[in-house]
Amino acid sequence: MSVKNFIQTIWSKRILDELKRKCILIQNCNTEYDGDCKYARTVKILSVGDPTIGIYTGDKINYEEMSDGEQLLTIDIANYFAFLVHDVDEAQSVPGLRNKYQEKATDALAKKRDDLVGKLVAGVAQSSVDEKAKNTTYKEGATNIITASGKTQAAIKTAIDEAIVKLRENDFLGGGVIELSPAIYMAFKNNLVELNTNNPELIKRGQVGMYDTFEVYMSNGVYKDDTHVHCIVRSKNAIAFAGQINDVEAGRHQDYFADYIRGLDTHGIKIIKQKELIDLKIPV
Repeated sequence: MSVKNFIQTIWSKRILDELKRKCILIQNCNTEYDGDCKYARTVKILSVGDPTIGIYTGDKINYEEMSDGEQLLTIDIANYFAFLVHDVDEAQSVPGLRNKYQEKATDALAKKRDDLVGKLVAGVAQSSVDEKAKNTTYKEGATNIITASGKTQAAIKTAIDEAIVKLRENDFLGGGVIELSPAIYMAFKNNLVELNTNNPELIKRGQVGMYDTFEVYMSNGVYKDDTHVHCIVRSKNAIAFAGQINDVEAGRHQDYFADYIRGLDTHGIKIIKQKELIDLKIPV
C-alpha cells in the first residue's frame, strides 16, 4: 500500500497546532477544558459560589458551607475532511504538496470553528445532529443584547461604549475583546489605537487594534443575518470551547485507484458567563 509512510500522530498534532493558530474567535474562548473530546461525551465545568459577607460586631460569626455549581459542556459537534491522493508517497516527495493539502483542510476546519462562535452568540448554533436534520433546536445564545441605532461610525462607537459600561457594571473590570466583521471594522477603525507595526504576529491572529482596555479583532466568523451583524464584546472566559482532532488516518480506497486521507474534528461550545458577554447588533 502506498500510504505506508503516512504518520498519523505527526499529521494529527500538526493539524491541531495549525488550527489553534488560524482560529480568531476561538482563541478568545476559555479552552482549558480541552481534553478527551470524543463525540457524544460531556465535560463537567465546576464553578465556585460567592461567599456571604457579614458585618462583624464582636459577636458570634456565622459560618456557611462552601458552595459550587456545575455546567455540562456537551461534545456534540463533529466536522471532517476527506480527500483522495493518487499516490501519497509521491505527494509527500513533492516539496510543499502534502503541506498544501493539510493547510487547505486546516483552513476549512478553522473557519467552521470560528463560524460556530459567531452563531452561538447570535443564538443560531446547533449540534451536528440538529444541523443535519434541519431542526430548529439551538444552543443558548447571548442574553445581553445591545442594538446600535445605525451603522455609522458614531452609532457603532456609542453601542460599543454602552456594551463596555454594561460589562463593567456586571463587575467585569478587566480588559476584554471586541470582535467585528470586516465591514464594521472599516466603519469603526478610526477609533482604534493601532498596533505596533513591528508585531505582525498579533495582526496575523486577527487583532487589529485596541479600544479602551479591549483588544479588537476582525473576523469573518462574526455572524450576519438579514437585518444585523452580530458583533461581540466579551471577556475571554464568557464562552467555553473544548475540541480536538480525534482521528487522522490514511488508507486505500476500495472504489478508486487512489489513497484517502481523512480527519475528524469533534468539539463542544457553551456560554458559561452570560454577564460577561454582549451581542452587539449592528444594522446591516
